[in-house]
Amino acid sequence: MRFVAPFLMLALAFIAVPIEVQAQKMQEREEDFLRSRPLIGDIFPDVTVYSPDGTPFKTGDLRGHYTVLTFGCLT
Repeated sequence: MRFVAPFLMLALAFIAVPIEVQAQKMQEREEDFLRSRPLIGDIFPDVTVYSPDGTPFKTGDLRGHYTVLTFGCLT
């Protein structure tokens, strides 16, 4: 047992990504989003979204109709 703990610590040191690296990647993703975000009047991309009852549908099916999309989380 006393040989297992140092081995696990060594393995975790190689596997774990430092917090600073994760924060830097998050900031880079946020900056990328802010540079490429859709603007008002842009065509909404054709993606699959889910209705409140869980039914999937394509946003392309909404083209030609006035649509209000509300985003949220139920958890």
